[in-house]
Amino acid sequence: MTPTAIMRRQIEQAVGLMRPVLDLPAGGLQACTMTVARYARVSSTPTSAVYITWGTRGDCRYVGSVCRLKDVTAVRARVREHLRRPERRARWYAVTILPVTPKTSLEVVRRCEGWVAFALRPAEGSAHPLIDMETPITAA
Repeated sequence: MTPTAIMRRQIEQAVGLMRPVLDLPAGGLQACTMTVARYARVSSTPTSAVYITWGTRGDCRYVGSVCRLKDVTAVRARVREHLRRPERRARWYAVTILPVTPKTSLEVVRRCEGWVAFALRPAEGSAHPLIDMETPITAA
């Protein structure tokens, strides 16, 4: 799927915040955004990432993170956990995955989630990690 202009701007904003710890494939960001239905079928996902879910109009629905270093389907498994809730299945259309380097600590992954949620103001979720305005994301 091709992200809308609004989604692209928000993804670029998230990437700007997380750049020091990102682990993006050669294909770049477009390869990291797909429909939730398609993502549920992928066989391998990052073990650590921040993910952004989108509604059908390109609205940011949710920002979350996962850090399960021994699970090669970590992000997919976490998204599936969320989709057990019928209201999320109804509202979530696409997901953008922002994988972090394998050496990134859980603390840094959570800080990334907090910064991205602060910037994108998702419609759902309120238990995001607190951020320190004086401490931007730095390499693990």
